[in-house]
Amino acid sequence: MIKAFLFDLDGVFYIDNFIIKGANKVIDWFRSNDIQFKFITNNTTLSRKDLTIKLNTIGLKLHENDIISANYAGVLLLKKLNIKSCRLVLSEKAQEDYKVFKIDKKTPEAIVVGDIGDLWDYNLMNDLMNQILDGSKLIALHKGRYFQKGSGLTIDSGPFVSGLEYATQTNAIVVGKPEVTFFKLASQKFHLKPNEIGMVGDDLNNDIFGGKKMGYKTFLVKTGKFRKNIFEKSNIKPDYCINSIADLPEILESKKLVKL
Repeated sequence: MIKAFLFDLDGVFYIDNFIIKGANKVIDWFRSNDIQFKFITNNTTLSRKDLTIKLNTIGLKLHENDIISANYAGVLLLKKLNIKSCRLVLSEKAQEDYKVFKIDKKTPEAIVVGDIGDLWDYNLMNDLMNQILDGSKLIALHKGRYFQKGSGLTIDSGPFVSGLEYATQTNAIVVGKPEVTFFKLASQKFHLKPNEIGMVGDDLNNDIFGGKKMGYKTFLVKTGKFRKNIFEKSNIKPDYCINSIADLPEILESKKLVKL
């Protein structure tokens, strides 16, 4: 029996600035049935507060405490490692979560890398490489390959992190999905066994592989970055594959996967 759920956000409940049909009804269904849930996201472009405001603005009915973002998890990791100074390769809005740290662009203890869109260039990569070679820790908020934007896929920050790892022969400390640390952080307040938790997402690696590695029941939605040809070639298989998040309550009820 599944007693709590972790939900990916982008591609599952919304795409760009548009809510996926039925998304709010699913949230209402979970709340009305007292089933615990958290939204987990590799979003690194916004602070947790601004992400909540954005999602509320487009109409999603969720609260800041419902969300565990990779950006926010990065803050928790820096505190755990007792790091005082850092260089932030993040969007301006995402940097708001890091105000408690000293920002040092020259000799940082750590370099925190998230999504900066098309601001990546040779000079930035070269500068970061040299700082890592000089001893700065490389912290990647995630290593996503790509994400859904509009009608196509857009390269994510993961390939740039991998380039820095290759150039410096260093392994980044990775924070977001599909890392075990992130899932443990997101699910710690559930106080449940792994097989009592469900993971719902549109990404075979970050969501499904990550969830299966934890021992969760996994649900892949055919929205967002889902691609049929990638799914058919992949060795990663979810426990359940559904057309949309809107179909989840019916699946859970018909399969008697939750107690109502």
